[in-house]
Amino acid sequence: MNETLTTVRGNIVNNPTTRRVGDDIVLNFRVASNTRRQDRDTGEWRTTSTLFLAVSCWGNLARQASGRLFMGDAVIVQGRLHSNEYERDGVPTRDTEMRCYALGPDMSRMDVTVKRLKKVDRPGDDGEADVPTDVSGLEEAPEGDLVSAVAGETADAGGPRGGGTGAPF
Repeated sequence: MNETLTTVRGNIVNNPTTRRVGDDIVLNFRVASNTRRQDRDTGEWRTTSTLFLAVSCWGNLARQASGRLFMGDAVIVQGRLHSNEYERDGVPTRDTEMRCYALGPDMSRMDVTVKRLKKVDRPGDDGEADVPTDVSGLEEAPEGDLVSAVAGETADAGGPRGGGTGAPF
């Protein structure tokens, strides 16, 4: 399979939503990435174009990022691009979506605190960190609602940041 990965650096422009799909979960959000150029005559920086991209994270990545990303966060996303074609009100429409494989804060624009996952030693351990896989506390969410991985909690749409400094990544 010929798969080309793309990396996009930008800001999250909506409140990420987490929902259950079958036995798995998906985290969806949109990223805006700007191209800026300096005007040689005035010396001012101008935005010349903006790419808006729908991003979907599945499985362990969705579990780890759920409740940690908020509108306005500067992120770097990497994944595979694909095009969705559908009709809306009888008009053929196409949009581009990224199936995200890697996601992180843009540390050049955010103060971030990183917490490593604890590794559990066991026979046959492959050396990878344990990642929570229990989705039993996750509710089926209608589009537009953020449902936390903690049973019954719904995140504040305003983008809560607990006390302390930096994003809880």
